[in-house]
Amino acid sequence: LNTNSKRPAMYVANHNSWLDIPYLGYAIGWKNYKMVAKNELGKVPFIGKAIKVGGNVMVDRASRKSQIQTLKAGMNWLKNGVNL
Repeated sequence: LNTNSKRPAMYVANHNSWLDIPYLGYAIGWKNYKMVAKNELGKVPFIGKAIKVGGNVMVDRASRKSQIQTLKAGMNWLKNGVNL
């Protein structure tokens, strides 16, 4: 990862393991990023609550409206200097 850039970026995990999330948090910094997670993770104890409390978005992959809302939120985060 090139984390030296001052510009916000979108990082995409390949989900080889549950370690993707903590690895990205460590690599890009824990404070200045938001995640997009699938809606089903909202039902997982602790993880679902952490996603919601952190101001992240859960996308319903079956809902076109949810997908568009998530895209717009991501674009706004990037414009405001927040990594995604």
